[in-house]
Amino acid sequence: MKKLLLTLAMSLFLLSCGNGGNDQNTFSVNIVTEPSSIDPQITTDIPGGTVDELILEGLLRKDKNGKSVAGLAKSWEKSKDGLKWTFHLRDGIKWSNGDPVTAKDFKAGWLRALNPATAASNANMLFVIKNGEKYNAKKVSAEEVGIKAVDDKTLEVTLEAPVSYFDDLVTFKAYMPLNEKYYNQVKDKYFSEAKYTIAVGPYTLDDWTHNSELRLKKNPNYWDAANVKTENVVLKMIDSNSSVNAFKNDEVDVTPVTFEQAKEFNGKPELVTAKDGGIYYLLFNVNDPAYKNAKIRKAISMAINKNDLLTKALSNSEKATKTFTPQGIGLNGLKGDFAKEVPTDQPKYDVAEAKKLLAEGMKEAGISKLPNIKILFNDSGSRKAIVEYIQDNLKTNLGVQVDAEMVTGKERVNRTKENNFNIALMNWTGDFLDPITYLDLFESTNANNRGKFVNSRYDQLVKTVKSTDDPQTRVPAMIEMEKIISQEAPVVILFQKQKQYLVNPRVTNLGFVSIGGEFFIRDVVFENKYQKN
Repeated sequence: MKKLLLTLAMSLFLLSCGNGGNDQNTFSVNIVTEPSSIDPQITTDIPGGTVDELILEGLLRKDKNGKSVAGLAKSWEKSKDGLKWTFHLRDGIKWSNGDPVTAKDFKAGWLRALNPATAASNANMLFVIKNGEKYNAKKVSAEEVGIKAVDDKTLEVTLEAPVSYFDDLVTFKAYMPLNEKYYNQVKDKYFSEAKYTIAVGPYTLDDWTHNSELRLKKNPNYWDAANVKTENVVLKMIDSNSSVNAFKNDEVDVTPVTFEQAKEFNGKPELVTAKDGGIYYLLFNVNDPAYKNAKIRKAISMAINKNDLLTKALSNSEKATKTFTPQGIGLNGLKGDFAKEVPTDQPKYDVAEAKKLLAEGMKEAGISKLPNIKILFNDSGSRKAIVEYIQDNLKTNLGVQVDAEMVTGKERVNRTKENNFNIALMNWTGDFLDPITYLDLFESTNANNRGKFVNSRYDQLVKTVKSTDDPQTRVPAMIEMEKIISQEAPVVILFQKQKQYLVNPRVTNLGFVSIGGEFFIRDVVFENKYQKN
């Protein structure tokens, strides 16, 4: 009996030690923070999206290179005028509970995202669909929206205007299908716990220990299960301060690292860098009286030495940018990279001009003294170092006191959604390969416009861009949008993020996605011949 108990105890101990090292069937990755939500029609953060990309799939999906390829739809075509898209579903596709996947499931999911009662932050992603925006505004009925289930295997979509990237859009989380029968059983518990999820992607969510880990296993009902290489995936939530030790102790196969942590691994195979479409910026709450004035916002921007932030505070670990749209990830302008075609720049570092603008802005706003600035940020990565650098710059250059409000990632998301902040350190990564996925963030009606910036010309330009697929019209309009961002300064653009990870060298075929996600996991396999240094 003692021997049996000892064996059982050892087995439990080994299971508790993580899923790196010698387990050839389990891939573990650190996602750092608890998702704010994993409900596909609700979530807006990267951890939530990482979960959804594993358990769900749309009509199309992204491959390892970020290209849109066939998902639950085997084929699709669009009309000559670009207004009607028709998708043909695969034969025999099933939900994880065995229910067939039909065109009605996609109609149900898309209408749920548009339904104002859902309060989906990404509802605007579906406004390209005919009457989608009007339905969201309660001006038309659901049946008037341009989504038609012709039969179980055919979905017909009518758009407001031609959208050349619609095949990219349908890979996004808000476009996932909905099993209405299952949804009606669980109702408001939908995707709140592992037991209230249902899968149609390569994995099912087996267990969710909040603020600790999510465990997923291969979905046998997935149409392409034979090509999913990894049996089990564990997504762990380990804070940045503990992540390197977790990696060294084989608790995780992959973890993001800060520039400071990366120094220990320079020249070693474990350190991997990858392109990233994330833009880091300070977001002003323009509902706050102190930040309604554009001159005050520009003064704060001009008092921050962004070059020194990159070279001194962050050791050149990130990439300088002059635009809100990132470079080098496939966002095209008329001749090449869109960001390179933008002639305008962000406000330059100029302390004398910053002081002048601040004085003018305060006079215009009727403010005799600028209140203490509170910067909201979450407790992961290099964010603390960034905020400390900005604190010093603003104190030294403008004599302004800056208080740092460090919270969890989930709390930062919730507080910015509630417009409960002065200034927030944010990171925005687009969802599809078109510059508008970044630039429509400042449209006044966009639920993700959490600073509540309003500019009528900007709104008009967004409508122009979304009303045509002609690049000769769209690109100049988007360039003008970048100019307005520069002039009105709803944000202080800091840098373009660059990915840095520690990856166990036994891991092969892991993909890093620069836009619309973070990882491509399904191809991961392990090689025993490599050992970590």
